[in-house]
Formats: sequence, structure tokens, C-alpha cells
Amino acid sequence: MVDMDLEKFFDRVQHDKLMSLVAGYIKDKPTLKLIRKFLNAGLIIQSLIEP
Repeated sequence: MVDMDLEKFFDRVQHDKLMSLVAGYIKDKPTLKLIRKFLNAGLIIQSLIEP
């Protein structure tokens, strides 16, 4: 069993490098754009948007 905290992983990973690796598996441009939007999306905490 592996116990990991993925919460901070996507904050620290290089998004450009991750997207280039994902693009090797996914060829659909709209899907890649959606994944990029998820990576860049903020978080709403008590009615305030946090990056």
C-alpha cells in the first residue's frame, strides 16, 4: 500500500512538461485544452477565488 498526498502534486509539477507527456497519449485537441484549464483553474474558498 502506498500512501501519498496528491493535493500538492499538481501545484508543484511543471504543467508544460506534464501536458507534453499527456499529449503523447491523447491526440484530441479539445480534450488537451480542457485538461490545461483544469490545471490552471482556481479554487473557491468561502466565496473567494484562490489561484
